[in-house]
Amino acid sequence: MKKIIKKIASRHLFRFDVKHFLHFFVVFTLIFVALSAIILQTMTSGIYKSTDENIERLAKNPLMLTSLALQGNNNTTILANGKTEAQGNDSGGAARIPQLSVFSPNQTVILYDKKGNILNADIDLETATVANNLKFNQSNLGKIGTVTIKTATGDALLYRTKTFKASFDKSVTTNIAYIQVFINVDQLSDSLERSQFIILTTMVSFWLISLVASIYLSRWSLKPVLAAYEKEKNFVENASHELRTPLTILQNRLELLFQKPTATIIDESENISQSLAEVRNMRMLTSNLLNLAKRDGGLKVELTKVNQTYFEKIFENYKLLAENSNRAFTSTVNFKDQVRLDESLIKQVLTILFDNAVKYSDDGSQIAIQVEKTGQNLIITTSDNGFGISDADKKKIFDRFYRVDKARTRQKGGFGLGLALAKQIIDACGGRIDVQDNQPQGTKFIIKLRV
Repeated sequence: MKKIIKKIASRHLFRFDVKHFLHFFVVFTLIFVALSAIILQTMTSGIYKSTDENIERLAKNPLMLTSLALQGNNNTTILANGKTEAQGNDSGGAARIPQLSVFSPNQTVILYDKKGNILNADIDLETATVANNLKFNQSNLGKIGTVTIKTATGDALLYRTKTFKASFDKSVTTNIAYIQVFINVDQLSDSLERSQFIILTTMVSFWLISLVASIYLSRWSLKPVLAAYEKEKNFVENASHELRTPLTILQNRLELLFQKPTATIIDESENISQSLAEVRNMRMLTSNLLNLAKRDGGLKVELTKVNQTYFEKIFENYKLLAENSNRAFTSTVNFKDQVRLDESLIKQVLTILFDNAVKYSDDGSQIAIQVEKTGQNLIITTSDNGFGISDADKKKIFDRFYRVDKARTRQKGGFGLGLALAKQIIDACGGRIDVQDNQPQGTKFIIKLRV
């Protein structure tokens, strides 16, 4: 049965681990995708920013662009009255083959009439710097875009371009209706491609690293879950064991009563007494479990001002209990000012530590509690000269149901819940509880509270 439970639990934890891994991996993937998109978009828009600003500056002076476009072109000019006319052949008598005007190494201008015909180039030209497959598109007016143009040699050139209406002074009359500006961005494009490749390669590399990180984080986040699962399993097993023992005794005692139906209460007083004792043990156990469950939900600490009298009254009762248990009890309270603490919770902790000292010591043992104030801290030290606690047990004594000597504590009515409850209370009060060896023999518990 235990093997089946472990197998089911392992499958459940495996699914939980895979779920956590996918959660982390998806989050990392979304982060890297979003980061890559933002970087690439920012880089793409930023790399052409200066080029686009240059185009906008040129577009503000159409007359200058027109003049630059017609330089070296004998086919079209602008007369003083704004009219265009054709020029004659050159001195050689051969017709000049007009080229699209390139007025700087990477800037080109095309002039269009109202019908979209190119004015500063031969439409049938096959050897133009810009091929004749460019067509005027009125829908692109005023928009900056990117175009790829093939030269006569088959090379592909990348340009940023803008087409806008040509507006001249009233003194100038011309059939130029539109102007298109081209600026070559091949170098910028190459730089952008290299940068994009580096960024994408880096992002993919870190994305693969995130795969390993997701596995690590999923297992790391599973550790407290496994620890909590193990504690819960141990808690249920220990609680079941603690309840099973008194229930078994109680069942046997009651069965003995049925075997003697004519017996009187006096005859069966021992069975009845033992049954009642086991009922009390179960009631005490369930009460402690209920207290622990309440503490898990969070303690409400109510601070009040107390003085020496608060501790002295508690220790008077402890002295009587110690005498009844054949132990010697001494107490010391060394502080004059009032301190702020939760009276009921601290009293419960003191009772747990005192009861623990009684259980783990023999008759005639010495039990001492000392209370002193050091600066802003209240130090409470409980010591005994009992059996002591090994170093291995010191690490576990604050765990639920853990007992150093199970036989003795079961005989004394302990369940291993007291110290776990004491630590929860001290933690809730913002303090600390430690355990040390009491020289030459015994155990010492030290509580440090900021008051």
